[in-house]
Amino acid sequence: MKDKTSFFIRGFTETAFFTFVSRISGFIRDIFIAAFLGAGIFSDIFIIAFKLPNLFRRITAEGALTSAFLPIYSKLKEHKGDVFAFVYFKKILYQVSISLFVTMTILQIIMPFVIYFLAPGFADNKEVTSQIITLTRITIIFMPLISVASLLGVATNVSGRFWILAFTPIILNIFIIISCFLINDYWIIKSLPLAIATVLAGLTQVVFIAIMIFKYDIFKYQGFKNNSLQKKNDYYIKIKIIETWKKFIPAAFGGGILQINLLVDTILASLLGFGSISYLYFADRIAQLPLGIIGIALGTTLLVSLSKSNANRDTNQFSKELIISIRIGLFFSIPAALVFINFSDLLIKVLFERGEFSFQETIQTSHALLAYALGVPAFIMLKSCQPAFLAEGNTKTPMYIGFILLILNIILSFSLMIFLKHAGIALATSLVSWIGTIIYITLLVKTGKITKPKFSFEKKDTNLFSVIFYGLKITFISCLMILSMKLLQYVLEINNLNKTSILIILCIFGFFVYILTSKLFKYIPQELNYSLFLKSKKAK
Repeated sequence: MKDKTSFFIRGFTETAFFTFVSRISGFIRDIFIAAFLGAGIFSDIFIIAFKLPNLFRRITAEGALTSAFLPIYSKLKEHKGDVFAFVYFKKILYQVSISLFVTMTILQIIMPFVIYFLAPGFADNKEVTSQIITLTRITIIFMPLISVASLLGVATNVSGRFWILAFTPIILNIFIIISCFLINDYWIIKSLPLAIATVLAGLTQVVFIAIMIFKYDIFKYQGFKNNSLQKKNDYYIKIKIIETWKKFIPAAFGGGILQINLLVDTILASLLGFGSISYLYFADRIAQLPLGIIGIALGTTLLVSLSKSNANRDTNQFSKELIISIRIGLFFSIPAALVFINFSDLLIKVLFERGEFSFQETIQTSHALLAYALGVPAFIMLKSCQPAFLAEGNTKTPMYIGFILLILNIILSFSLMIFLKHAGIALATSLVSWIGTIIYITLLVKTGKITKPKFSFEKKDTNLFSVIFYGLKITFISCLMILSMKLLQYVLEINNLNKTSILIILCIFGFFVYILTSKLFKYIPQELNYSLFLKSKKAK
């Protein structure tokens, strides 16, 4: 049992590390974008143009394509062997590539209508709309490239080499950072270099993963000399391919609900005028740091691990890994949310306020960050709950939940933006994420995937009550961390330190206070302790 759990923990820590590096490089990327384009019309144009391919990236790399494909691929690998699984993989890859190319071609043709849908608030400004259409026709080429890279990445994840797929976003960030230096007023579309860099990065990502697959012999090519197996089981593979596509559409809607809600945020923000889209984008980039590092790492690794447990019909291990995932998510997300709430102004000022990004834009962006911060724990818990259904091939339940949440998000966004403008849109996303989390957990308990609440304070217990109690304990020590950071901030400001130094000192101090307090009260998830112990043992 420990070996099975260690596969999940090792995958989580490996993915989280490289995702952390990619998010840091992503922050550097956004700092450059903010400095060169600001948070106004120029940045709005690129963000809208990048929104569509980025939506596909998040749905495929972090959602639907892998959710529909991975459980079936894992089962074939477990029960039919590597050769059989590869034949299935090869055919799916071919079909996905053709489908995406056709989709991209159609989008190129109907792009004006797509942009009017994405940014209805800019429809009256023909020049701006024209620039967005041109830019999106370039960035949309990224869509099939990143989707193919994600599908190849599934094979590397199942093999236990999670770092390969987790490394690919770093490539995108590097390309965009370099392209920022090519931005100048001579371009008709100021952000044109960023769009071209996005496409080049997508091509590089595909090549990189393909090289890694050959290097590590992930498909064990020496086993494909005899094609009799392929011919004999061709009908069975066709059935599995049809099953994959049937699961893909509901998985795209259910698994990508957070991304769809963020797309709705962009559409509604365009109605508020120039700048609102950028405020939400830069705030979302910070709020999604824990989601990107912890939530995506948990969701990606958990889907692989739960798929293996489901394939082996190991229900106890299935439940145990789900509880571990939620606990780890709470351990990281609660303190992160409280930091964003209490230091939103400081974070935005230090990270983005330079060049074209003004003080007024800092204030507006910090309002959005505060609203998004309230939903951070829910964002991450959703990433842990969804794989529980997807791992057993159930993509319809997440789809139904996703539809409910989408309707609620639109209603709440329209209601709250009247009073809070763009911050109201962000607050609606947070509230909807909490509603979704409650729905998911209720269903998980009802279907027996999470043990029903049992009043007990034993650390070894893995039931809903233990998760709730653990969340309260983490909230308590997180509040202690925030209090100590506030006191230190007061002392540092009295001594007239600059804002950047204050933020760096506060982050380091807060991190050590939280870890030491967690260690003192023994609140660190024991699985993380076990993983760190194994690593230190190997290092010796």
